[in-house]
Amino acid sequence: MPEDNGMISASEMSEFEFCNVSWYLNKEGYPRSSYSSARMQRGVEMHRRVQSGYSNSGGAIKILLILFFIIAGFAVYLYLGGSFP
Repeated sequence: MPEDNGMISASEMSEFEFCNVSWYLNKEGYPRSSYSSARMQRGVEMHRRVQSGYSNSGGAIKILLILFFIIAGFAVYLYLGGSFP
């Protein structure tokens, strides 16, 4: 269990809103049920998969931004009276 530093995380607030008794028992160190533990583990795994998907898409986003600025720059050039060679 993490050390209690007096700070409340967003996930703790969400857990408290969902079930304040569960939040209290967790904070006091009572063990979770096997069903609850399994659901939590599935949630952690899902978050890892989503995070890895975001990490892998970083290069594609950079390429799309570069292409966007090239096309936008070319459109401005044509708008200002530029022409093809």
